[in-house]
This record gives sequence, structure tokens and C-alpha cells, in this order.
Amino acid sequence: MTQSVRGGSLLLSSARHALRALDLTVARSSSSITGYRLQKWTGTHDDSRPVPAEMARVLRDDNVELADLRRRYAAARSPMRPGRFWRNNTRQRDFNLRYFRGDNAYVWQLRQLGENPKLKAYLYARYVAEMDERDLLGRLTEDGAFGCWTFGFRNLPLVSRDLLDSVNEIYFLDRHWDLLAREGHTVLDVGAGYGRLAHRTVTACPGLGRYLCLDALPESTFLSRQYLRFRRVDHKAVVVDLDTMQEDLASVRPDLAVNVHSFSEMPLSAIDAWIGMLARMEVPALMIVPNDGAELLSHEDDFRRLDFAPVLARYGYTLTASEPVIRDEDVRELTGVRDHFMFFRREGVGREGSTMDGRGGVSPVR
Repeated sequence: MTQSVRGGSLLLSSARHALRALDLTVARSSSSITGYRLQKWTGTHDDSRPVPAEMARVLRDDNVELADLRRRYAAARSPMRPGRFWRNNTRQRDFNLRYFRGDNAYVWQLRQLGENPKLKAYLYARYVAEMDERDLLGRLTEDGAFGCWTFGFRNLPLVSRDLLDSVNEIYFLDRHWDLLAREGHTVLDVGAGYGRLAHRTVTACPGLGRYLCLDALPESTFLSRQYLRFRRVDHKAVVVDLDTMQEDLASVRPDLAVNVHSFSEMPLSAIDAWIGMLARMEVPALMIVPNDGAELLSHEDDFRRLDFAPVLARYGYTLTASEPVIRDEDVRELTGVRDHFMFFRREGVGREGSTMDGRGGVSPVR
């Protein structure tokens, strides 16, 4: 790491100088990354790697399975369906089915980093590398598939925002919940997106029983099912459809639930429905990563932001750990990543882990 220097502009200048001295290289040409201009609702993707042929055939807007999911989700009228924030046409346009791992509505690969993304990616990567006792950066790997922006450095593996966030989240859960040491446990991901964390967690945790992916967007259900199958982790990572969720999960008792940048994009009514479901399933632990630092704010259809901490309290979830996603103050200041990890426990609830059925589906807990 570069030597810490207090003061915004001086520190940024020092970091830039350190990068030049180390002669770091970026996976894409520097001009394509540094020339990236911030756009509020229109992301970009790296198309230098072709979409694998078997995926290109299915990642189409006219895919029959996707059309069926859209029809069924619209008819379900579930209280967990997304509010205006995700129904808004501009938000829906902010991802590309074939390049769903680019900078888009799922992961702001570049937008949150803003200017000098190469510099900030290096600082974030060095921060994660320093905590990486189990070599997750080396084991999980990044290939840049499906439009993912990647950064290559001489002294680090190829990295992306997907990889760095996932490794950081896994280590937070390991610190506060012993994720990597557990056996046979079940994780429930509310708002799983395209399956980013599911893919990484299954790969990082050989003792994991299963990882259940839930999402109220038909596009997310479709993408995560295709992606997790492509990554060959669908023997443990199971995608559950919104309209069959109650039946599929009737006897399941997850050990942990996670929600990464999802509750913050829902109205309070949907958040209440999801957390109420977790309480009925007696999920004893919950990680939330909000969009607003350590503030738990909903996103109402009339654009109000309402505190949803009382919803968690009403269902018995108590905050037991809260820390910045980047704990190093200087790195946090330089990268501009000011998100927080928040961990909640529901007292008096605990159990053994669940098991998979022989087909890799969701099996009831006996």
C-alpha cells in the first residue's frame, strides 16, 4: 500500500504517483476506462470478450422462459414485487441481457468509483488483498465474461467490482458468523440479482449446504438461473421463482439471509413483506448492505425515503454489528465507497443446517 497522507487532494496525488511508479496495467486499454463518462442511468460494458455461444442463444429478450416469467410475475401481484424504482423504464433499460455483468443496474462497476476508476480499483483491491488470508482472490478468479469491466495489475490477480465486493462480503460474514468454517448451512439471498454472491459463496465455501436465490424481478430470476448453471454451481445455488416461493420454501429453515443493495430500492410495504417472511421462516441471522451508508431507508413510489429499522425491530431483528465496507479510512476516502455492512440477529432462533435433495432442488427440512 502507499503511505497514508492526510488531506484529500494530496492523498489522491500521492496514490496516482504510486500507481505510475508501479507501472500497473489495466485489462482493457487505459483510454477505454479513463475515457468513461459518468451517466446516471445508462451503463457501459466491456465487449472485448464475446458472449459464450451457448449463452448467446438464450440471453435474448424474446426467450420463451423469460417471457413466461414476466407473465407469471405480473399476474402474481405479490406484495414483494418491486416498486416504482425498478418498474421505471429508465431503470429497466439500465442493463443488457447479454452483458448483464457490465456497469449497470445490478452492479455499478464503474459509476460508484467515478473518476480515476483504475486508481480506485487498485486501492480497493490492495485493501481486500491485505485481509485475504484464505486466498479467495486467487481461488474465485475473474474472467470478465458478460461485459464485466476488469482491472489487471502486476502484483494482483485480475479483479472486478463483482469479485472485490463478493470477497469483502464473504470475509465480513466470516468475521461475524463464521461463514467459511460452517458445514451444511443454508443461505437465503433476497434480491439476488444475477447471482453474483451466490456464485462466489458456493465456490468459496465447500461446506455450504445450499444457497437459495430469490428476486421479485423476472429478469433477475432468469439471469441468475442461466448464470449459475453456466458457472456450474447450480448443484448448490438454487433459484426460486417468486410465484412458487411459498410452496417451495414451506419447510425450509435458512441459517442466514443476505440482502445487498436491495431493500434500499424497495418501498416499505415490500420490505415488510420480505422481512416478515424471514421471521416466519425463523431465519436467525441477516446481513444487509444498504445504499445510504449506515442508514436503512426505503425507496417509496412518491420518492420519499422512509426508515425501515422499525420493521426489523418489530420482527425481532437486532443490530449486532455495523462497520464500513472499507474500514481503512484513507482508502474509503480515496475510493468514495462509503457503504456499510450491517448484521442482525433474531434472538432465540437457531438450528442445524438443511440439506439438498438428490436433484439439487429445494428439499424440506425434516
